[in-house]
Amino acid sequence: MPFTPFHFGPGLLIKAALPNHFSLSTFALANVAMDVEPLYHLLRGDTQLHGASHTVFGAVVIAAGEAVFGRIFIRRAWRGYERLSSNAGSPFHISQAQAWLGALLGTFSHLLLDALMHGDMHPYAPFSDSNPFLNISWTENVYLFCALSGMLGMLLIFIRAAMQPEHSH
Repeated sequence: MPFTPFHFGPGLLIKAALPNHFSLSTFALANVAMDVEPLYHLLRGDTQLHGASHTVFGAVVIAAGEAVFGRIFIRRAWRGYERLSSNAGSPFHISQAQAWLGALLGTFSHLLLDALMHGDMHPYAPFSDSNPFLNISWTENVYLFCALSGMLGMLLIFIRAAMQPEHSH
């Protein structure tokens, strides 16, 4: 997909389904990391945008980096936000399991969604140049799936928040 935010829709739905087991932050960061290489190739004017980052091996490497270093980056960014906003709430925490699940689902959902619609992808490289997932006619459906899953995820998150009992201090 040309713009990573479309990938966030499925992440919102996963967060709604697994709120205590999944980090949406590492999911989003992993999706952004996946598109650094295509952005580089796009800026250079290359015809092949999707390379090593859009392979199974690349997805695993990016997920591992995001699960370890992304988790640290997100926690530090959150602490900085709390200091600047003077709105310190409960401590922000991402467990290792949440980070790994978010990063792995982020990179592999990204890989699958892009493989459905980009002819320059070779998800099993270097072992195969084929893309068994490619079906260009599904492009509109992939975008629709991402948008609808994001809307459904947000709706479920809002419903869950509305059903939470008020906490008094």
